[in-house]
Amino acid sequence: MAKKKILIVDDEEILTRTFVNMLEKSGYETYTARNGLDAEIIATEESFGLIICDIRMPGINGVETVQRIRKISKNPDFKIIFVTGYADTNTEKKAKEFNPAGYFHKPFDIQEILLAVKKSMPEA
Repeated sequence: MAKKKILIVDDEEILTRTFVNMLEKSGYETYTARNGLDAEIIATEESFGLIICDIRMPGINGVETVQRIRKISKNPDFKIIFVTGYADTNTEKKAKEFNPAGYFHKPFDIQEILLAVKKSMPEA
């Protein structure tokens, strides 16, 4: 069975490495981007079943990043998990319009993220 691909978009390197280690140990193939523009480039080259995306990053925010990737992706029906360190009800409302598989405020329990990933991509 082919590994399920996940794109992690977050400007926090330590958190990104934590996601990568956890997800790869669980059998997922991971790709990383430190900002929305890099994520767009990667999304033109690869197709993902899930994107874990920080809301607040340098440049374009996570909601706009997901909107842009949906337009260019070979798999526009990918699942989304949003993470954020900032409580902003307007942005959260926009993010929830995507019907995300998860919306987590930092700090969060990393195992909750893994559970949301497994529910979104059960066949991995």
